[in-house]
Amino acid sequence: MEQFITQWFSEYNKGEGVIRSSLSNQTQSHWEALLTDAKQGKLNDWQKTPPGRMSLILLLGPVAHLLADSDVTELNRRARDLCIQGVDLGFDTQLDLVQRRCFYDPLFYSSVAKDRELLLRLLEGMQSQAELPEKTVWSNWYAQASSLSS
Repeated sequence: MEQFITQWFSEYNKGEGVIRSSLSNQTQSHWEALLTDAKQGKLNDWQKTPPGRMSLILLLGPVAHLLADSDVTELNRRARDLCIQGVDLGFDTQLDLVQRRCFYDPLFYSSVAKDRELLLRLLEGMQSQAELPEKTVWSNWYAQASSLSS
């Protein structure tokens, strides 16, 4: 799990999201293997910790999309469920600001109005915790999420 988190945020923190073409073949193979294990339930224990749950959300959501997995719709639904359950458990509040944004990824891309409303409430709650330079990043996320709800 730690290797995946390190790889993900190494790419994510470059500022343009995670782009498949920027991933090494080794990283892509590693993520494909992890996604296969997650689909088969072999990584279910990960959901017991905030970083583990975030990793599963990322694997079943953005990574499945990035790797063009044939089950992406079902996997995104599972990522959404993990996210909402994780919020109910307070797991998101135990992550740093950028990790929390990634934790909320399924809500950001959901077409369900209730999910978007939850996302806005969660992002509003993060505002008080964001300090410069994170405040600018938070403002961008909030503006993007707000525009989705319009």
